[in-house]
Amino acid sequence: MDDRRERVRAYAAERAVWSRLAGLLPDAEDRDQVQGCWDIGEQEGGLFHLVDRLFALGLSVDDVTRAELAAMASQWGVWDQLATDIVDLPGAQGKVRVVEGLEPVDADGTALVPWMRCERCGRVLALEHRRETWGGLSLSPVSYVVSVPDDAGTQLVFDAEGPDAVWRALEALTAVTAVTAVTAVTAVTATCRDAAATGGGPTRSPQE
Repeated sequence: MDDRRERVRAYAAERAVWSRLAGLLPDAEDRDQVQGCWDIGEQEGGLFHLVDRLFALGLSVDDVTRAELAAMASQWGVWDQLATDIVDLPGAQGKVRVVEGLEPVDADGTALVPWMRCERCGRVLALEHRRETWGGLSLSPVSYVVSVPDDAGTQLVFDAEGPDAVWRALEALTAVTAVTAVTAVTAVTATCRDAAATGGGPTRSPQE
């Protein structure tokens, strides 16, 4: 599939997720406003309104919906602003836990910030940021990294420049067959710290 067709396909798939998230709101006017923001290319404003109304109404969301809200916020560059509200929305975390505020783990000029965890299989999805010369992290992640609990410390790397990178990473987080020979639970922080102690590192596998 060529690049243009891939981007069109990814955009259509993301629009379907957006419409489903907009449908969480019980009021038709709210739903129309959120959907209208997508239609005119104001996704950032739409996300702010969506999360604000969900929070104000005290609506409960399941774990998958919370993860999709987090992924959509990252996709449109507003995760930092909406993280607390998304994490604090009512509803059980379930098999996918979304977190914020954990300390980044430095590795080779980048920093991994744990973001989501699959409680069922132990995989961890992290935001990989570039470590800037002034010490802070890049505004947007450069990739999404899924750490797989296997003996090799495998990491599946999704380049954030890809049109559907965050959605593919989210799918890999919970996909039972994403990587074979899963035998142990290894969090991102433990993987990186062990690598630093031994001079080795996890096996990184870029995802096309």
